[in-house]
Amino acid sequence: MGAAILDLDQPSKVLYRTRDYLLTPELVYETAGFVPNVVFPCATLQDAESGRIAIYYGAADTCTGVAYAHVDELVKYIKNNSELAPGDSENYRG
Repeated sequence: MGAAILDLDQPSKVLYRTRDYLLTPELVYETAGFVPNVVFPCATLQDAESGRIAIYYGAADTCTGVAYAHVDELVKYIKNNSELAPGDSENYRG
């Protein structure tokens, strides 16, 4: 699972896209199951007061997991570890 930050006014413009994964199958329940070596986000919840995000994800099509992050840290990580891909709004940085 990766992440991207889109332009608020023109969401078809990708401003930042992680070059590496934020979440990748590593644990047994993520690497062994109906569809092994797969994790995929299903839903997120954010606590506005604390800035904490809960990311619920499927693991190997067998289990459900939850990962936590903080908005400020996540945005900083995405911006510092970004690389536009072919088809993104190349050379666009707002």
